[in-house]
Amino acid sequence: MRNFMVGEIICFSGWGQKYDSCEFIFDDIRYKNYKISSIDYSQFGSTELFFDYVKSLNIKAKAILGWSLGGQLSLRLISKNFIACENLILIAPPFQLVKDSKIQAAMSLEAFNQFRSNFAIAQSKTLKQFSVLTAMNDRNSSQISRNLDICDENVDNLLYWLDELNNFSFFNYDLSNIGRTLYFHGIGDMIVHISQMEYFKNSLKNIICKTYDKCGHAPQYSNIDDMRNIIFEFISKK
Repeated sequence: MRNFMVGEIICFSGWGQKYDSCEFIFDDIRYKNYKISSIDYSQFGSTELFFDYVKSLNIKAKAILGWSLGGQLSLRLISKNFIACENLILIAPPFQLVKDSKIQAAMSLEAFNQFRSNFAIAQSKTLKQFSVLTAMNDRNSSQISRNLDICDENVDNLLYWLDELNNFSFFNYDLSNIGRTLYFHGIGDMIVHISQMEYFKNSLKNIICKTYDKCGHAPQYSNIDDMRNIIFEFISKK
């Protein structure tokens, strides 16, 4: 078990994607002085085991970046003081993935249950279908769906994390200790509706939001140059 450095940027990827699939965001000369690392939650079969592992690392990072489920988990880890960072970068995290009386702009329970059933039966095929959904409504949708780094390890644990997405909600959850936050979201996102951004804006006291038109659930693939510029400026500020 290695120690994480203060100047490090830690990444948490999205559900069904390779754990280090967000590292390319920092593949730019301006980030040469930062060590970029990723933590793989899919190797754990429970939230408790994953949280205990991260807590044991005693991370105090320059920045944490979380995409989708990775963003949701980043917020939970920071709120529990299991991980610390100067800057938080979120890419389309779900405030609550599945629709209920508290939130209507979310996935229906019927659609979620159908997806879960398909995944339990045919994991590889369903992950490829999920890639298509991730890229939908993006101006570069065909290219993105082909290039997404689908998870090919610990696939059995993904069912647990899928259920965690169904069960978890930030409603009535304390996010008061979350610090500087940079938030990205595609306006055409078919997995996490763009309107969920408003819940985060109301819950986080220090948040900057950037949205992209003609963009789905993976803005880092179709807007990478702009995101790199914004992220670098954000983490460079004192």
